[in-house]
Amino acid sequence: MTEESSQSIQNRLQESESRLRSIFLAAPVGIGVVVNRVIKDANDRLCYMTGYSRDELVGQSSRMLYSNEADYAYVGSEKYRQIAEKGTGSVETRWRRKDGTVINVLLSSTPLNPADLSAGVTFTALDITEQKLTYEELQHEKERFQSLIQNAPFGMIVIDENGNFTYANPRFTEIFGYDLKDVPDGKRWFELAYPDSEYRNQVVSAWIEDLKTYEPGEKRPRIFDVTCKDGSRKTIHFIPVRLKTCQNLVACEDITERIKLEDQLRKAQKMESVGRLAGGVAHDFNNMLQAIMGYTELAMLNIRQGADPDANLAQISQAAQRSANLVRQLLAFARKQTVNPRVLDLNKTVTSMLEMLNRIIGEDIELLWKPGFDTWPVNMDPAQIDQILANLLVNSRDAIAGVGRVIIETGNAVPDEFYCTANPGFIPGQYVLLTVSDTGSGMDDETVSHIFEPFFTTKEMGKGTGLGLAMVYGIVKQNSGFINVYSEPGHGTTFKIYLPRCQRQAETEDMAQEQISPGGTETVLVVEDEKMLLELAVTILNEQGYKVLSAESPEEALTIAREYNSPIHLLVTDVVMPGMNGRELKESLAPLYPEIKTIYMSGYTADIIANKGIIEKGTAFLQKPFTINALAEKVRQVIEG
Repeated sequence: MTEESSQSIQNRLQESESRLRSIFLAAPVGIGVVVNRVIKDANDRLCYMTGYSRDELVGQSSRMLYSNEADYAYVGSEKYRQIAEKGTGSVETRWRRKDGTVINVLLSSTPLNPADLSAGVTFTALDITEQKLTYEELQHEKERFQSLIQNAPFGMIVIDENGNFTYANPRFTEIFGYDLKDVPDGKRWFELAYPDSEYRNQVVSAWIEDLKTYEPGEKRPRIFDVTCKDGSRKTIHFIPVRLKTCQNLVACEDITERIKLEDQLRKAQKMESVGRLAGGVAHDFNNMLQAIMGYTELAMLNIRQGADPDANLAQISQAAQRSANLVRQLLAFARKQTVNPRVLDLNKTVTSMLEMLNRIIGEDIELLWKPGFDTWPVNMDPAQIDQILANLLVNSRDAIAGVGRVIIETGNAVPDEFYCTANPGFIPGQYVLLTVSDTGSGMDDETVSHIFEPFFTTKEMGKGTGLGLAMVYGIVKQNSGFINVYSEPGHGTTFKIYLPRCQRQAETEDMAQEQISPGGTETVLVVEDEKMLLELAVTILNEQGYKVLSAESPEEALTIAREYNSPIHLLVTDVVMPGMNGRELKESLAPLYPEIKTIYMSGYTADIIANKGIIEKGTAFLQKPFTINALAEKVRQVIEG
């Protein structure tokens, strides 16, 4: 080998050594050389990790890096054991930095000369303190999560993306009786829990829709009836939560007893309300019946004595009308009255309610009525006005401790653009303003923001359902109105209800009496099992000019129809009668009189009878009690089509 070649090789070796040295010094992990456990070299990263300079490390025993003798001895024995087995060794240990801080280190060692381990080793050191801390925290969270699920007071199941049940906690088994051996997959679970195939399909469809559309972390509660392993049925509140791991966690709460208790509570509240109402209704009906009976006797006495009975008859009519209104209010309270809007004078409507409202609030609370001057009419069902005021006054009564005052006011209002901007949802226009104020305990802003939400209530258990103000809000919105609430703790509450002005004139009883419809000459068959009502209807229709056939039962009506040889144009029948209802009577008459038209009449409301399937919705219907004009008008309308 020439001198020049030798020099070239030496230069390349120096370059290679220089590159390796650069890599050694600049490596992002700590690198060192140890011979007989004495540090011979250290790179910059190792110095940074330990806090020592290279001069402080080189020539020192590696023992200086360990926090205790046990760790030092373990690393030495374990490292050489692994090197002897597989040529390299890796071990996790702890070092103490120069500032005293203990760090977790992953050491990997390789012998400089595999044939001679006494020649020393090269090692790499990686600071894994943060990773280890994170791992330990994750393990802690995992253990805590498992503990929470394992001891949760409600059932918990984990379902993977294939529908397999991968975990079920003890409470799940307690509720349903099933464990993972019984329900290895979702299909098996749904077949057991929902044996009715139709109901099962509804439940599965709801679950699939939720799993397809909801986002990780989103909750969509569902309530289903479930059949348990022992055959019992329970009402379960399911709360599925989609996890980021493509799995679903489902919490299952048994609310069977709660549902039963809530149902019992609603029934108890209803019975309490009905009991209070029954007392008031009985009181009013007795008063009205007394008036009817007394003025009837006076009218009969006047007739015998040759005097004019008109004044007494007018009093009888007024008492009867008030009785009908009382029934209307009773139906409104029970929410069984169909909506029948008409043009109202709000002042007269409220005035007619004052006696009932006084009973609602009791004797200790003063009710002040301040009707507005020249108040505009509104187009609305009077029963809905009853419901609004009844609910507002119940709230006022409950908010007043002891003696207090409730004020009802009416007036006209024209909110402008500025007011509507300050009150979102309001529309400028002409409105009739109904205001109810009280001197009760008042509410803070947070409570006011929730009062129209269904089932929200500040009353103690058993004192309120949370539906009263929600119903008020619904009625106002249904009639294109608006409602505002002003309240402060300790300063009472004011409700302001804005109802749209109606341009037509308010109807009155006198106007209604004057609008008797023209009669006719057609033949009408009247069927009514209450003899007094039958005679009344026959008398009214006879005076209108109609030829009237009457029957006290469906069977008698069929006999009359078979024997009658001329056309019968109209059937006026009660709906609920012994032996055969009104619809069945109509169907029996159809073969005899295919063109006959029908009016149903009943003390029940049309929607209740329709829901029972006795008549079809939209059928001509007359609600009892009815006036002469109502019967005459309905008969003429139906005959003329």
